[in-house]
Amino acid sequence: MKITLITDLTRVILLAIASLVIGLAVNFWRGSPLSFAYHSPEQRLVSDLNQLITAPAFRLSDLDAVQLDELKEIVAQHKALIVDARTSAFYDSGHIPGAVNLSRANFARDYLHLRSRLDESKSSPVIVYCSGGECHDSRMVASALITLGFSQVRIFTGGWDAWTAASEPVEHQ
Repeated sequence: MKITLITDLTRVILLAIASLVIGLAVNFWRGSPLSFAYHSPEQRLVSDLNQLITAPAFRLSDLDAVQLDELKEIVAQHKALIVDARTSAFYDSGHIPGAVNLSRANFARDYLHLRSRLDESKSSPVIVYCSGGECHDSRMVASALITLGFSQVRIFTGGWDAWTAASEPVEHQ
């Protein structure tokens, strides 16, 4: 009887170990493995936002672009939320009046800081710009906003360079 109990207990322990090893292996090979450490909802959101902003930007059609004359009217009449995708140092040294800073470099931090204001604009027009020219930060931020559920996101492709070259008003932080 004692040998049967020891044999059964050994089998249960071996089965538990085999199950643990198989479970760990399956988790390791998953596309998105489960974490063994607890992360608060806010920590998970920051992680998701950081992954989101590093994803390749959507290809935005010409219809999603805003030209300088249209942007001037939008800014003058406060018809949209203007988002500056440049780093805070550039934003602080000058930005389009009324623009908020949602930089690609610090997207998660900036998004959490502006979350209540941004959430109010999910179904409103949003115009994103960066330096202009070869800068892709505005496309990446616009793509992230679209993924987060913003429905009317457009890009000012001329960016800061075109705005200042036209001697348009500038706001400083």
